Amino acid sequence: MPEGFEVISDLYNRIFVIQTSSPQLCVDYTVWNRIFAALPQDYMLPDMAVYDFLPQK
Repeated sequence: MPEGFEVISDLYNRIFVIQTSSPQLCVDYTVWNRIFAALPQDYMLPDMAVYDFLPQK
């Protein structure tokens, strides 16, 4: 795929503790696949240890 190819950001929701659909948001496919390749399989944002201290809505 050419550099700069954009896809919907929802393809990468698995790394977020709170997964929110944002089909209008596009991200660079190449960049995000590099990020995913470098992350541990069970990586989540924010880190659960930090998330527990955040105010809950």
